[in-house]
Amino acid sequence: MQSKFIIVLAGAVALAGCNESVGGVGSSTFYDCGSGTRLKVDNLDDNRIMVQMNDDQPVTLAGEPSASGAKFMSATHQFWSKGNEATWTVGRMVPMTCNKVMLPRGM
Repeated sequence: MQSKFIIVLAGAVALAGCNESVGGVGSSTFYDCGSGTRLKVDNLDDNRIMVQMNDDQPVTLAGEPSASGAKFMSATHQFWSKGNEATWTVGRMVPMTCNKVMLPRGM
């Protein structure tokens, strides 16, 4: 009986990793990419996010299938996150590695 429970639990954990999201719908997540670059990522729904880099205009990205993590793209932007780390790419620039940061409540 215990081995069946472990197998079912392992399967659930594996499936959960296949559809990792950036946060719950309506939530915002913040990332520090170094050199003064910060991202605010708003989860619009199950398949779209809005990313704002510093004070630039926000861009909306659609979800893409990913073997690992959560991947969102447009014609010119890509945001790919897994755990507390993300990669942000704009056009042909070198991708930036960003780390999730926690902001105190009330900010």
